[in-house]
Amino acid sequence: MTTYQLSPASLDDCLEISRCFQDKVSITEWGGEGFVFPVQQQQFLLQLHRPQTRCFVLKNESVAVGFGQICQRFGKHHLARLLVLPAARGQKLSYGLILSLIFEALQLNLKLDFSLFVFRHNTIAIHCYQQLGFQISKQPGPEHPGLYFMQLSYAKAIRLLENANWQFYYHAELMHCQHKDNTYANLD
Repeated sequence: MTTYQLSPASLDDCLEISRCFQDKVSITEWGGEGFVFPVQQQQFLLQLHRPQTRCFVLKNESVAVGFGQICQRFGKHHLARLLVLPAARGQKLSYGLILSLIFEALQLNLKLDFSLFVFRHNTIAIHCYQQLGFQISKQPGPEHPGLYFMQLSYAKAIRLLENANWQFYYHAELMHCQHKDNTYANLD
């Protein structure tokens, strides 16, 4: 059984992530406004490391397979800039990445719900989030017509972790996860 580790992303991890983007559209859809292409390393790192935002990398041994951020927005644990690296897609890792981030966030505050934004045309991601229990909700603030705002209650998040086909544990101060079966094989 393969074990993955979720750990705080180093600057090198973040720069590795920056190489996944081949054009302005892909980096903007992932990161939002303010990211430029071609990637300028210093600017990329400044955009990525906003105050009160924690960056994480999911690794298989020493190879990065996913990336995501946790911050507090809208009074919730907000998941942002979720990415399964292209070489790792099709291996059920979207589910593992998101559950790992939820597990990590709940260590900080058990009583906050979860939220995220997703582009309306990203049907694969929407399907994945809905499989996890996220529901499309009214956007806070001015509505962006190209995005859905999705939420998951903390109670559902806890039940999701308890019933997940992934096992989570801490070892050597790193969060580890292992997939138990192939139920979510189609989520990437």
